[in-house]
Amino acid sequence: MVKEQAPAVDAESVKEAVRLLGGTVKDVMDGISLIEAAAARGGAAALERKALFEAVGCARPPNWNRALDCLRDAAEGGCQIAQEQLRILARVPGSDSRKPLNWTAVRSQVSIEKLAEIPKPRAISESPRLRLFEEFASAAECAWLMERARHRLRPALVVNPTGSQTAEPVRTNSGIDFQLRDMDLVVEAIRVRISAATRLPLPLFEPSQVLHYSPGQEFRPHHDYFDPQLPGHVEELRTVGQRIATFLIYLNDRYTGGETTFPRGRLSFRGNTGDALFIANVERSGRPDPMTLHSGAPPISGEKWIFSQWIRDKRPEQS
Repeated sequence: MVKEQAPAVDAESVKEAVRLLGGTVKDVMDGISLIEAAAARGGAAALERKALFEAVGCARPPNWNRALDCLRDAAEGGCQIAQEQLRILARVPGSDSRKPLNWTAVRSQVSIEKLAEIPKPRAISESPRLRLFEEFASAAECAWLMERARHRLRPALVVNPTGSQTAEPVRTNSGIDFQLRDMDLVVEAIRVRISAATRLPLPLFEPSQVLHYSPGQEFRPHHDYFDPQLPGHVEELRTVGQRIATFLIYLNDRYTGGETTFPRGRLSFRGNTGDALFIANVERSGRPDPMTLHSGAPPISGEKWIFSQWIRDKRPEQS
């Protein structure tokens, strides 16, 4: 049950906490404490943020039951963003958040086991090693991810041969990295599903990205792995490990052009809304696979939206 609260005070606490989540480790811990205190007072917005902490495992072991209970309490407290997430996770039709719902009943339809269910993959190619997961994400999940990213896009960067990240003519699209302060339970549910599909644990995941391509924007042929022959990549490999896999979810399909192309494999692919493509960036031996050279071709018309997840072979805490 959501307790009485001082809405203005808790709103300011959550705003300050979200700001802190983008800072140092101490700032993050202070932000978590502010959220916890506001949630204990029954603040609906704070309960929505606490739901994420429970799912991700911020300063605690991950616990999806507690996460979903927090999201339910936030929804019952009138937090619209929590209500929308609960609708999407439960796959409740419609998006009119003004319609009264029994949020406890909606919550009962959601479990981490259901959220982690994956379609059977289909092999597209063995060289490069590509797997297709049709209808991997729901249309509502895709729409949510696009909307969460739409107003926070910035020019996408590349890792150059020196190891630094810069804007380069080779890549002209935009995107957003989902850091902790940007995430929510829908984003984390997608990540859990990708973990199930790839059989790779979440601690190996880089921050998730949503990428946007306007007509004419592209990412020219490139490899996602780090080249051990480039001095600038050696330190990256030593400290954070190799980028062994790429997982792409096609968030929309109302555009022309915009294929994902693999010139060395003479392959071109474009998914329908919610389809996902797994790319093994390394051979089974662990060596970088040059056949994974690929590009994001420019849309001719319409906007192209992609969810991108890079996965390493080393946990950051091992560095």
